[in-house]
Amino acid sequence: MPEDSIGLRIQERRTALDLSLRELARRTELTASFLSQVERGQANASIDSLRRIAEALEVPILYFLAEHPTAGPTPVEPSPSSPPAPAPAYTPVVRVAERPRLTLPVSGVAYELLTPDLGRKMEAMCGRLAPGTGNVARRLRIPTEEFIYVLSGALLIGLDSGEYILHAGDTIYFEGPTLRQLACASETEEAVWISIITPPVF
Repeated sequence: MPEDSIGLRIQERRTALDLSLRELARRTELTASFLSQVERGQANASIDSLRRIAEALEVPILYFLAEHPTAGPTPVEPSPSSPPAPAPAYTPVVRVAERPRLTLPVSGVAYELLTPDLGRKMEAMCGRLAPGTGNVARRLRIPTEEFIYVLSGALLIGLDSGEYILHAGDTIYFEGPTLRQLACASETEEAVWISIITPPVF
């Protein structure tokens, strides 16, 4: 997802909550100047910064996912006499080309939402980390449970109980508050995994 799109979603949510940049800066412990640059697409947010912003705006990080990751045909403007178009019907299927995506260049991490939306009792996503990248996990606003299945590469998961390196086919289950680090442990191959979290607050 382009950084300016992330910035636009941040600005829209901040405005809806009637928060000034200064107040958002106070709540996130980030500078108002940095937040302004993020909103205008002039600075990239790290996953830690985005998590702080999401918590201050009372939304999950995945709220900033692109809603339309692939370009489709240009919609035709209805004529004034045309009846309004019906709302699209709900579908439980998420096609691979239609997954909402969130990419954070600073952290080298990309997420794709695998569930139809964020209004469920759990969320499933596909995560990707490039070699040599990772992040220090920041505690979510409420306790969670998480399951990870590694699809390819090697993924380092740091918990309170220690560090674990998982390879393709390996799985791990843990309580969300114990997570301390996620990093790609492969030297030349990106780490790709599926993560299921409940409740959906990431």
